[in-house]
Amino acid sequence: MEALRALSARLDEASATLTTLSHRVTASDPAQVAFGTDAPGRPGEIGRALHRQWVAATDDRAREARAAAHRLASAAAAIREAADRYSDVDRAARRRISGER
Repeated sequence: MEALRALSARLDEASATLTTLSHRVTASDPAQVAFGTDAPGRPGEIGRALHRQWVAATDDRAREARAAAHRLASAAAAIREAADRYSDVDRAARRRISGER
């Protein structure tokens, strides 16, 4: 059961890392002016379009990281539950073998 508990702990850590990453990926977005959004005419239009594409892409990656973190946390919980049930079954089997009720 300890191997299952260790695995669930590692999955929880991975989930936490992805959750942190999902927040950081958009927090470090460069300012709009870094894309030349303040330029006049066509270069400014291109800069604004690039910035929108950048924001959409980082938002998508953040959403994907949050979804993966949720799946990992769910897997960790399921593994912990399985380990608990295995432990319960082992205890019950030991009691039956030893003649306890």
